[in-house]
Amino acid sequence: MLKKLRFISIIVLVFALSAGMLMAGGKKKKEEVEKPVIEKEEVEVEKAPVEITFWHHEAPAHRVAAFQKMIDIFEDENPDIKVTQEIVMWGDAWVKSLSALEAGTLPEFQFSIPDLLLTMFKADALVPVTDLVNEMDAKYKFFPAQKDMYFHDGEYWGLPVWTMIMLMTYRPSFLEEYAGVSEPPDTWDEILELARMITKNSDEEVYGFGIGGARNLMTDEQAFVFMASAGARFFDEDGNVIFNNPKTIEALKMYNDLIKYAPPGAEAWSWGEIELNFAAGTLAMSPYFPGIQKRFHEEFDSSDYAAAHVPFFKGRSERGTITYPNEIHIYKHILDDKAKLEAVKDFVRFMMRPEINAILTAEQEAGAFFPCTEAAAKAPEYWNHPVVKRFENIHRVAIEALQEYATLYGFEYGKWVNIGIGDITGADVLAEVVNKIVSGQMSVEDAVAWGDEEMEKYSIPVK
Repeated sequence: MLKKLRFISIIVLVFALSAGMLMAGGKKKKEEVEKPVIEKEEVEVEKAPVEITFWHHEAPAHRVAAFQKMIDIFEDENPDIKVTQEIVMWGDAWVKSLSALEAGTLPEFQFSIPDLLLTMFKADALVPVTDLVNEMDAKYKFFPAQKDMYFHDGEYWGLPVWTMIMLMTYRPSFLEEYAGVSEPPDTWDEILELARMITKNSDEEVYGFGIGGARNLMTDEQAFVFMASAGARFFDEDGNVIFNNPKTIEALKMYNDLIKYAPPGAEAWSWGEIELNFAAGTLAMSPYFPGIQKRFHEEFDSSDYAAAHVPFFKGRSERGTITYPNEIHIYKHILDDKAKLEAVKDFVRFMMRPEINAILTAEQEAGAFFPCTEAAAKAPEYWNHPVVKRFENIHRVAIEALQEYATLYGFEYGKWVNIGIGDITGADVLAEVVNKIVSGQMSVEDAVAWGDEEMEKYSIPVK
């Protein structure tokens, strides 16, 4: 009986243990089912922005700030692109660009002028931008002469972003006080008489005319205003040097006559002296970039600054002056990185939007930099800028001249005809001709003949 009870107890114990194990097992499985499933988190790797760098040459703080404002707006709209501006002084631009090309450290693109672009073109550093030029032209309509200066061998090698132009700038109050007129006359002969009258009637407290005679780029620019007015050219349509001609002689004789009514020391002037003499009230007229409007507006709170169209030479009806379209060119190394190339193109498209272009023109330096497309020239953001509004007449004259007659030495034919022009201007051949004339070293005829021979040394006609 005892054995039987033990057997039954063992069976009960085994049953109880088994039931407990089953219950525990069931509970465990139930917990596993009800327990939330924690999925493996996917770690998304954030894509680094495309970085592009460009060089420009506008060192004044307010110009750098305008560039940065534009960059900040672009980056807000394009968070996947990072843009960096770097400032290279104009005096270093040629040497630094060629050195960077050799070292492989060029930026993605650079702001430039025709002379510097030609240097980099000859160094085989550029990629054509024809597609962008055509796209922007269709959308915004370039002033023809501005884009044509970058056309060669069926391609555009630079895209104009803004431009510069010389006009007949003057102080209206001086013309009224010392000559009884409100604006400059239409011919150079009359300008010469007006300059003489102002200088004499003011007892040389105000000088009638401001031009330079030093061997520098400013003299090149001012002298070309006279040449363009006379219809004189460096080259013919085939790229042959034709500097030594009666029109050049006529233009530089007038230049030599007018510098007699410039302030003392004008033979050594550069850009700064023109601007200082205008601001100081010792200069009445000058063929110059009308870019000191900001100073008259902010420092002097004065509207006594204006501009007129460049005069005619007697017996002619066509005007002429100098314009410098500032462009961007893109460097070849970017072809190895399609993402950077597309980022640069997007940035260029952004800069050409009329409301953005107003930042690079009116805001960067009103009067120094003008639009080079019809759309940007009509933008409310441009015309509503306070400096532009104050000197609206200057801007109206500039836009007319840009559309009608402004050009640049060596680039008058809608294409490149002589790629030696960059070296000719780099050597300041025209300025040296002027210097020989105004210093009395040579007659006008001899100096022009000398300049023609010098230009031949650099001449590379496009075949």
